[in-house]
Amino acid sequence: MIAAVDIGGTKIAVGLVDGNGHIVARRESPTDAGRGFNNALERICSALRSAAQNARTEVTGIGIACTGPVDPFAGIIGNVDFLPGWKGFNLVEPLAKEFKVSVAMENDADAAALGEAAWGAGRGKQRFIYLTVSTGIGGGIVLDGKLYRGVEQSHPEIGHHVIDPAGPKCFCGARGCWEALASGPAMVEWVRAHAPSNYKHLPRLDARRIFELME
Repeated sequence: MIAAVDIGGTKIAVGLVDGNGHIVARRESPTDAGRGFNNALERICSALRSAAQNARTEVTGIGIACTGPVDPFAGIIGNVDFLPGWKGFNLVEPLAKEFKVSVAMENDADAAALGEAAWGAGRGKQRFIYLTVSTGIGGGIVLDGKLYRGVEQSHPEIGHHVIDPAGPKCFCGARGCWEALASGPAMVEWVRAHAPSNYKHLPRLDARRIFELME
């Protein structure tokens, strides 16, 4: 059973996936990046063991999808705004050592694009762009059936295209990036600034809740 680890700016999700791409067990916790890389690693290992025990199976391989720039070949996390202090840490080696299986890591949007190519809307397609909207906005591009990594692995950061030069400041330092205007946290900011007062002060307001209210 393949284990999947998704590390985002808001949460870390762990799942066990069968050969057809179906999730048979999952665990989730806040990323809480400020507690440090080692704390997150311990929680990931614990979640993987718990999910495997729940599914009554063994982990035979691990795939990691991590937000921000990563080195997919070395397994090293880059300079990720959402993960302060994690730069330079290797996530692949400790998990491979702990579970004694092969481990691979990709940027989260690239990993999602590969998933769509194998089991989703991109199946059988030679060229497509996958967009992920969460704490940030990312993109994965498949060209001629292969994942596009860019020159010297420079990832196509679709979320940092400037839409409104006078817009809010983004993590990257620019103003009006797509991510600063339409990511999950940006939606919350917009609602708090523009929505009727009975919505502005809800105790729980995130992108998921906004869509629930919209429906």
